[in-house]
Amino acid sequence: MSDFGEEFYNTFYNAFTLEDTPITPKNATKVISESLSYDNVYGNHQRPPKLMNIEDYHWWYERFENWVQAYAYDSWICLTLGYVKPRNERRELITLKDFTADDKREHSAELRMKTLLQQSIREDIFSLLQYGETSKSIWEALKLKDEGGKDIKKNKISLLKKRV
Repeated sequence: MSDFGEEFYNTFYNAFTLEDTPITPKNATKVISESLSYDNVYGNHQRPPKLMNIEDYHWWYERFENWVQAYAYDSWICLTLGYVKPRNERRELITLKDFTADDKREHSAELRMKTLLQQSIREDIFSLLQYGETSKSIWEALKLKDEGGKDIKKNKISLLKKRV
């Protein structure tokens, strides 16, 4: 391989891994795949960890909480306390153009959290959730999905025990 080719592969490899092993054309696909898989599981500075299986919910939940608290704290507040659309004195919804600076900040934090959840939950899991308009409703629906999965497992185990 030419010096340029080797330098290209080593640069690309080092961008995705922490190891010093040089990348070669033979191991490039494997190294990139492992690196992307690692990013999905653990997240990185730009992206939170991804929930790939509902069975991994409790493990993912902690990592996601820590990531959001570190990188998107205002959004974390929306998730834990819930987001309420701003209203005027007559209890009517305020239009986006009439938002105060605080309303805009909270609205942006809520949208960011919804986006983070959508990015962090595998699409087939996300599509099974029944949720409302807020990030908190998505969060609670995911928790219910996990609990429902546990109940199904318990029921299957008890059925199997009855058969034996």
